[in-house]
Amino acid sequence: MEAINNLFDNLITIGTGAVFSVAVFFVIIGAFQYMTAAGSPHQMERGKSTMINALFGMVVVVSARVIANLIRSSLTGTGA
Repeated sequence: MEAINNLFDNLITIGTGAVFSVAVFFVIIGAFQYMTAAGSPHQMERGKSTMINALFGMVVVVSARVIANLIRSSLTGTGA
């Protein structure tokens, strides 16, 4: 059972790190789009939308991690 818990922890940690890396990349892209919009409302909205979607993705991943840890702790009877 300990091996399964370690595998579960490793998968969650790797997945979270990968998603956060991608989300930071998209926040940077969105900020670049917003700064180089040169007053174009469409470009500014695209950049803002990209940043908001990336931040929303981060919130979803953190929520999924919390839920996964709650499920794991309820199944194993141990704390996260």
